[in-house]
Amino acid sequence: MSAHPPRLAPLQRLWAALRGPAPRPRPAFDLRHASTRPGVSVAGDLADAPVIKLAAVQGHAVAEGLLRELGPPTADSAQLDLLIVGAGPAGIGAALAAVRGGHRVRVIERDRPLATLRTFPDSKILYGEPRDLPLPEGLPFDDGPAADLIAAWTASLRSAGIEVLEGEELIDLEGPAGALVAVSRGPTGERRHRARRVLLAIGRRGPPARLGVPGDDRPEVHTTDAAAPPPGPAVVVGGGDSAAELAVRLAADDRPVTLVHRGEGLPRLKPQNRAEIERLVDAGALQLRLGRELAAVHPGAVTLRPVAPGAPAEPLPAASVWPRLGHTLPLPLLDRLGLRLQGARGPLGWLASALFAVFVWCFYVLKSGLTQGPDGGWAPKRALFPFAPGDPLAAVPGLLRAELGPRVVDGAFWGTVVYTAVVVIFGLRALGRARLPAQRRRLWALMGFQGVLLFGVPELLAPALIHLGGEGGPLWQLFGGDRGWKIYSLTVPWPLNLWALTDAPGWTATGSAPAALLWLLLAASVSFVLIPLYVRRYGQAFCSTLCGCGGLAETLGDPWRDRAPRGPAARQLEWGGRGVLLLAAPTTALILADAWGLLRSGALLDARHFAERWYGLAVDFGLAGVLGVALYPHLGNRAWCRFFCPLRAWMELLAKRFSRVAIQSDGRCISCGECTRACQMGIDVMRFAQEQLPLDNSGSACIQCGVCIEVCPMDVLRLERGQPLAFSPGPWLEPPRAPWERAERAPSVMPTSTKA
Repeated sequence: MSAHPPRLAPLQRLWAALRGPAPRPRPAFDLRHASTRPGVSVAGDLADAPVIKLAAVQGHAVAEGLLRELGPPTADSAQLDLLIVGAGPAGIGAALAAVRGGHRVRVIERDRPLATLRTFPDSKILYGEPRDLPLPEGLPFDDGPAADLIAAWTASLRSAGIEVLEGEELIDLEGPAGALVAVSRGPTGERRHRARRVLLAIGRRGPPARLGVPGDDRPEVHTTDAAAPPPGPAVVVGGGDSAAELAVRLAADDRPVTLVHRGEGLPRLKPQNRAEIERLVDAGALQLRLGRELAAVHPGAVTLRPVAPGAPAEPLPAASVWPRLGHTLPLPLLDRLGLRLQGARGPLGWLASALFAVFVWCFYVLKSGLTQGPDGGWAPKRALFPFAPGDPLAAVPGLLRAELGPRVVDGAFWGTVVYTAVVVIFGLRALGRARLPAQRRRLWALMGFQGVLLFGVPELLAPALIHLGGEGGPLWQLFGGDRGWKIYSLTVPWPLNLWALTDAPGWTATGSAPAALLWLLLAASVSFVLIPLYVRRYGQAFCSTLCGCGGLAETLGDPWRDRAPRGPAARQLEWGGRGVLLLAAPTTALILADAWGLLRSGALLDARHFAERWYGLAVDFGLAGVLGVALYPHLGNRAWCRFFCPLRAWMELLAKRFSRVAIQSDGRCISCGECTRACQMGIDVMRFAQEQLPLDNSGSACIQCGVCIEVCPMDVLRLERGQPLAFSPGPWLEPPRAPWERAERAPSVMPTSTKA
């Protein structure tokens, strides 16, 4: 029987295609690195600190924070203050922090201290990057062979008197925070360790990923470098630096070596590894089989099959097979310990998402405000459940109507108050996570723009000035009566705000035609003069710096940014914004024609109200409001902006042609994937960094938020402005290109560097 009802299978396939490849899993943890299991924290590669130096510093900092929370050392001689699981860089950094504070600490390690570093060849050079990151005392790190670093840090452990139990593997964890009992299994059997806190620094290296084909358990298959290479032809499987470096070492012994990778190129390689592979290929010492994967392992041979369907399989001699496909996360252990993975949701999580969606629906229904009917009564502008006449909460919209000084306000005003408060509160919270000054400035800009230009001026200052000027005065004439919201025409440009270029002539009875035309001219200048100039200088940074929708996405929606859909299906859906843009133009024309009295036929006499109703309900309320926000927990915080916003689509069309801003890479990418995980627009930033292609709007929907720069542990990314960028020629509405489809790429089986 199928695991899913057949009628749901198409929907599931559609959802999977939209979501695309998910980021690599990791445990959920907060700003203090506390996991979902009380009393248990995570650090190092398990917490996505994939660089040796960064992991050591992170482990040291997390341990310091834990011990500050605990206070003085425990007086119980049978209890530890901190049990550290894993003696890698993060675990050693944490242990040094604990012993210097006088706390009782123990480290258990299933292998040997710095076991991962010991798998490196003795001659492998390790670099102390990031350069500007200071190391804790006792952890020297100079550029040099791996053996030197192992010797130096082993001496630090010995001199600090840190107890490391080798061969002890954590298998279970019992008890509450403050009285945890960790169960480990080692050479002497099971041991129990009582501890107030536990720090997991086990890295991501679970069992090595296997080939998953017939024969992958044969003795010819070597998943580690510990085995001595037998004579005869060798096959290395993988497309990363570890596979390339192993292939180079095997080729040095004058044996036939073949590197097999299912991709059509090797873009993830560091420049030095790429150069070495190309040299060996040119010399005939190494063969490449790209676009192929292993189908089976036989005695003395393997079978390769092309990734593309229809091509025949081919045999290949192989005395040894070396899969280098990475390592699997130790998911069974994390599950036993009670650590929830980031993005995983149980029943309570789904219930919270449903309640959040209900709240968003109610909020936007009430935020639409009131309208006065022919009988003089007040009713919701959008009479939707549960606030429509006859519904259970029909009285609520009227209760929100109140006199506020010189004006009468309703749900539209109070909704803006709540919206602004959420942006500011969650913006201040996001500031605590910002590492770079550029991110802090961006968050302050979002909060300031929302608080001043999207709330303070149109909702408070303008109405107050209109009232002080008196009925019939200059300000009354300028705003056409009590219509201070016309200022939104300048801060929320067309095509996002249709009323920026419309509505003005319809209120000349209380205002003046010159004032109406002035507002139209100002709004048109913003959309067709200032926006293009801004895009030329800053790209699409308006979305991440000065936009009201973006303000909510970057603050309230920030925890869900990693759920942005990825993959080809999501890239194609980005056409949705251009579709809304194309619809915005005739809709605006209909409203203008009706407002100016240009339509006289009975069929279109009410064109303005028809356009207002369907466009406002479908786009402003449905896509930008309810769906755009309610889908934060499912499709990330930029579903509206990325897929449907006509203003972003307008800016993208401009940016593709003459923007002078891009994110560049310096070629030191370590393929950790943090930049791709953090990208709220679902861009495979790592692919651009690996190939050293400029990440601009000629091949992506980048909004220049700079978060990928913020999270990069190697600081390899930078935002550059002022240089003209190349773009692919084509029609005005050409479909978006994936980075590996760009015209700049050289037609080679080994993509060469295109560093600008």
